Amino acid sequence: MDFEEARDRFVQYTVLCAISDDDVLRASLVLKGGNALDFVWQSNRSTADLDFSVDPASVDFQPSESTLTERLTRGCQSVYEPLGTMLTVNRVRQRPPGANRTFVTYEATIAYALPNEQHLQLRMRSGEKIARALPIDISINEPICAATSFPLDHERRLRVCTIDDIVAEKLRAILQQSIRNRTRRQDVLDIAVLLQGPTPPNAENVGIFLLAKAAARNVAVSKAAFHVPDVAERARIGYADLAATTRTSFIPFDEALALVLSFVDRLPIPRE
Repeated sequence: MDFEEARDRFVQYTVLCAISDDDVLRASLVLKGGNALDFVWQSNRSTADLDFSVDPASVDFQPSESTLTERLTRGCQSVYEPLGTMLTVNRVRQRPPGANRTFVTYEATIAYALPNEQHLQLRMRSGEKIARALPIDISINEPICAATSFPLDHERRLRVCTIDDIVAEKLRAILQQSIRNRTRRQDVLDIAVLLQGPTPPNAENVGIFLLAKAAARNVAVSKAAFHVPDVAERARIGYADLAATTRTSFIPFDEALALVLSFVDRLPIPRE
């Protein structure tokens, strides 16, 4: 990888260590999405941000802008001595804002200065906010159907969603494209690569998890819904551009979609 990507990956690792160093965040947050796949399950394509869900079973932790800022700051301070990288919390914002929201995502940005960037570290020590920052999304009230503990190094561990859980969430996101008027180009590729990998997802588990995740968002699930042309057309938008972001495996869209649809047809979900 080039310098820019290597730097970004090191910063992501540093932030994951910071989260692991706080006992509450370590117990409550579960890494998910593309970077969970890339870091833990099958290295192929990384994304700029880190995506987490708060485990609904973590009754001792009530996320808010202030509590997340406090906990993230504590973790960021812990990694400076061992890793030499300075991290500071630029901001934590609730989206959508307001009280009594059911599905909330806290968008955080963590500014960073590497060990050889003393000029940036001096500016950060003086309280200046650095524009260069790593984005983090932390969702609440999202079902976590299966997670495991993963070793970051010989001391730190991090909770991460299993392959089956990640695939189920990506399938739900594919169905939500039309509902939300969005496009999801990355999900078809990620699932197809996993299906051809050494540890493919388990269809039985994925089907059960998909139904649970979709029910939480009132998304209708059926095998027929995945074959609706609009779903494929939205997923196709920008898909070819992913070829430049993959390290080991890129599957052309039509082939990848066929793999995904064949897998969907094996899931224990309604046909219509």
